[in-house]
Amino acid sequence: MLGRGDLVHALVALGIAAAPLTACRATTPIVLPEAPTDTTRTALGPGDQVAIKVFDEERFDRELEVEEDGSIDVPFVGAIKVGGMTPSEAAAEIEKALADGYLIDPNVTVVIKARSNREVSVLGQVNAPGSFDWQERLTLVQAISLAGGLTPFAATRRVKITRRTGRGDETTTIEFSLSEVLDGDAEDITLQPGDIVYVPESAI
Repeated sequence: MLGRGDLVHALVALGIAAAPLTACRATTPIVLPEAPTDTTRTALGPGDQVAIKVFDEERFDRELEVEEDGSIDVPFVGAIKVGGMTPSEAAAEIEKALADGYLIDPNVTVVIKARSNREVSVLGQVNAPGSFDWQERLTLVQAISLAGGLTPFAATRRVKITRRTGRGDETTTIEFSLSEVLDGDAEDITLQPGDIVYVPESAI
């Protein structure tokens, strides 16, 4: 997380002169929906591809995708919730399900084959638009700094963040003032994997 000194350096990198921050200044939190993708590096989340292997029982072996509700469809058993679990915890859940009338003392392994989108995209009026690796507690100001800072044409009062809602491919977009964040009148925003930040062009 940015400290006060780091924030000042970040603002300089953004090319914006911010008003002094004061401890007594009230801030208005900006609320976004929770990202459907788990924010830890070991936990499973929607869109992750996993391989399930059951020792000496190849008929159960599958490569599956974690659904939006955090479940996977295990052969002969049905949907099992694994979202937020580590692979070993997911394997234990599958073992319990298989032991309930299917197999005697099953031995299950779960391996992550591919992760869902673990990047944040910063587009529009920034100097180096593109996608960047997401990190825990990555903020909006930090992400824009990664993208080379704002261009002189950036409309800082109409920045947009688009995020998946967790209901299929549905997304939600909010518009807010980055200027207020930089002035200390609004809180900086913590980004989630898959977020898209768009900085529009100001009207000339």
